[in-house]
Amino acid sequence: MMLRQLNRLHDDEEGMALIVSMMVAFVVLMLSTIVVAQSIHSLDSSGYERQRLTSVNAAEAGTNDWWQYLQATPLASIGCTARVANLGSAPVESAYSATATFYRSDGTTQVACPMTSADVPAYVKVESIGTAEGEAARTIETYAQLTPIRTGFGAAIMAVNGTTFGNNFQLNGQSGNDGDIYILNGNLTIGNSPVIYGNVFVPNGTATLTNSSEIKGSLWAHGTVSVGSTVRGTAKSTTGNVSGSGLVGGDAIATGTTTVSTVTGTRYPGTNPGPVPTQTFPQITSNTTPFTNAGYSLVTFSGTGTTPCTNAYNYVKNTGAGTWATSGLTNIVVRIVTTSGSPCDLTTGNNDVITLRGNLAFISDGGYNFSPKSDWRGTSAPTKLLHFISTWPAGSCTNKNILVSNSTIFDAFTNVLFYTPCTATMGNSNNFAGQVLAANVSIQNQFLMTYTPVLVPGYGTVTGFQQSISYVREV
Repeated sequence: MMLRQLNRLHDDEEGMALIVSMMVAFVVLMLSTIVVAQSIHSLDSSGYERQRLTSVNAAEAGTNDWWQYLQATPLASIGCTARVANLGSAPVESAYSATATFYRSDGTTQVACPMTSADVPAYVKVESIGTAEGEAARTIETYAQLTPIRTGFGAAIMAVNGTTFGNNFQLNGQSGNDGDIYILNGNLTIGNSPVIYGNVFVPNGTATLTNSSEIKGSLWAHGTVSVGSTVRGTAKSTTGNVSGSGLVGGDAIATGTTTVSTVTGTRYPGTNPGPVPTQTFPQITSNTTPFTNAGYSLVTFSGTGTTPCTNAYNYVKNTGAGTWATSGLTNIVVRIVTTSGSPCDLTTGNNDVITLRGNLAFISDGGYNFSPKSDWRGTSAPTKLLHFISTWPAGSCTNKNILVSNSTIFDAFTNVLFYTPCTATMGNSNNFAGQVLAANVSIQNQFLMTYTPVLVPGYGTVTGFQQSISYVREV
């Protein structure tokens, strides 16, 4: 009996192996499900990260698009609407929408579109949103300082007939050795000790350097080039020789001989370097329309004798009632219609101070006389453009000459252009940034000048901007 009961207990263990096997299979199934779920999650996460990375790249493409656009687009054609594009990128298609906000030199006042030469932006902020297949939006923000690329008068000094340079004259370039001088018709003779950080071109004459003068760039003349001092760049003569006892730091190239004492580069005698680069002397007339189209307000002074000149100067100097300071105007073009027979006297007392409210242009039938000392102040950013224009045609050059007397001051916030179809004389101990264009140019002693293109409305445009990027970040 007992034996039968024990046998029955053994019979009850039948099927346990199957149950254990099923439990093990269930556990394996659960683990497999977890592994598969984790793998799918990892793949989804990886795909989304890939989308996010693609979106960042698309956003950066939007900022790069703006940089290229600003570099190659004239000021008047720049739009403020968003720049958008779909990119055929792999493995997914991406897109960007990039907008730009422009600011004046104070960094806070916005510049509206369409832009004009009277209100050129100094900074820009670009915000670019990139997406991948319409998802995973990422935003890149970047901020840059803008430097206008200008056309017009590509010379620091442009003279029709010739120039004279005093002792210790220094001409600095705007960017490296680009403070160029053009002598369009006459010969060039440089004595004393000027230092020119630029190139000198004499397309219809000869060039002679003596004493301790130095040209940091190149010297190129149609006729003979005589180097008795130093030319750091190349020296070229289209029809004559390159001779003298001085130094040429680059090559010496001449249709004739190259007998200059020292040539660091290579001598190329009997080699025509081609025609000398030249420009056409501009003919700036009394037409004020280009200025008013550029956002300047016109203020006219006319009459007999010296009255128009005196009234114009007092208006700008803010002497008495009804002056620039009380007019509410910012950028002005002052038209002086005069029959005085002599240049306008733009100084009524020693050490006159003229504070500029904005860009200022004088357009006079006569010339200008800054005697004695006067002090022209832009005071603070943005830099003010200051034009002194004696109108074309030449007429009586006694009336149209420009004399900038000793110690006339133009502060660091002014860029100045002097233009006359007659003679411009830049007096001793001056220092300014800008350009001088005249039939004849006379530079006196102790004169420091820095080449800066000064745009004259109607005679050149801003063709684009160079950018100096301050930051790039994701927001």
